[in-house]
Amino acid sequence: MGFTPEKRAALLKDIRQLLIMAAIILTGRSVLADWYVVPTGSMKPTILEGDRVFVWKSAYQFRVPFSRVRLFETGIPRRGDVVVIRNPDGGSVPFVKRLVGLPGDIVELRNETLYVNKKAQPTEFLPELKSDDGETILLGTELLDGRPHPLRVLPDRPAFRTFGPITVPEGEVFLMGDNRDESRDARFFGTRPIRDLLGRGVGVMWSWNQQFFKGPRWSRIGRPFITDAQRATPN
Repeated sequence: MGFTPEKRAALLKDIRQLLIMAAIILTGRSVLADWYVVPTGSMKPTILEGDRVFVWKSAYQFRVPFSRVRLFETGIPRRGDVVVIRNPDGGSVPFVKRLVGLPGDIVELRNETLYVNKKAQPTEFLPELKSDDGETILLGTELLDGRPHPLRVLPDRPAFRTFGPITVPEGEVFLMGDNRDESRDARFFGTRPIRDLLGRGVGVMWSWNQQFFKGPRWSRIGRPFITDAQRATPN
């Protein structure tokens, strides 16, 4: 049984509407807001492996949809922002890090203490914890330019705990992971251009346990990023 002209016209209308809706959604994800799955633990305890992070892609700049062409600036990055940045190694998976240094800042790390413009960023650590295999874990709350965020330190592990001081070049930023001793960040790949920032993370949209059959982490879904180590989990 064939289509009547009326049914064919109705079908074509439905297809057009679906295509328009898809184009609007994809365009919005390209330039306004999107979400990213975080595959590594470099931002623990703020972001866990398997978290899907909601990102304002238009937080700093507005681009031509589906391109790298920057049209105009929409905002200024701040110290303490959680940012998504183009993969510095050229891969397809973006990095999620914390912005700790702005253009002109002097950034230094001395035995896990972060200094910005020669001022130590105070950190208050909780009592030490032990992982299942006996490794020491320290969770703390760092005040970065007065903005609190949690961090994680693994003192038993060899790590890049001292560097700098370095001056952040004009038009670039310095990024670090909250999981200080398990993060590939600016200590290794250097400062990055502001134009490479893909957006600002604002919270966890969805989270699935690394052990797949344990299912979703319900307590993390639809939540802003934690700012206090007291609310963090070590794993």
